Amino acid sequence: MATRKKMQQSSEEAGHKPFQALQLELQKAGYQEQNITFSSARAITLGLLCALPFVALWGVIYRLFLIDRAQLSDAGGSAFYIMVLIITAVSVFVHELLHGFGWAIFGKKGWTAIHFNISALMPTCTCQAALTKRQYLAGVLAPFLVLGLGSAAFLLIYPGTVSVVTMMVNFVAAGADLMIAISVCRQPKDVLIADHPSQAGYMAYSKIDVSCKK
Repeated sequence: MATRKKMQQSSEEAGHKPFQALQLELQKAGYQEQNITFSSARAITLGLLCALPFVALWGVIYRLFLIDRAQLSDAGGSAFYIMVLIITAVSVFVHELLHGFGWAIFGKKGWTAIHFNISALMPTCTCQAALTKRQYLAGVLAPFLVLGLGSAAFLLIYPGTVSVVTMMVNFVAAGADLMIAISVCRQPKDVLIADHPSQAGYMAYSKIDVSCKK
């Protein structure tokens, strides 16, 4: 247990060092820093609120138009929960991988700026580079666009227990991403975004207007 904690701490430190170096670099370049991070409780609450409309919409579509041809699973009791656990584990893994793909493809530094970690037995992904709004949004929204909308399409093609659970898991998992994306869209056009290595959210960097300071 102690060894596992040490490994997790060293991994977190490995993610924080490039972030701190990036902070210092941007501050020296004349950027003003704004902390836009959320507590775990707030991220979960707001994330669920962002995901709820999509889950409700597809739940209604399933109930009204798809249930007649639904493939209902016979899994009950522990078998059902194991199925949910497997779907969740696979979805979370692919979810974080898609964050990395989005930032690596649209960012200037590629995979060299992508850092994967395990926190509380869950995989996480952060980008260790300052990105424009569009570049950051590409990585943040990749799981919603691929897994969320993909699972909705899966529900249309193969309605049933598995596809309903998959849809719910992927939209709920993308809820916090949608919350962050909404926040990023409110930032100025020329802002630079640095993903926070251990908290939900980011740091926003804007050029200090020297003329205003004078």
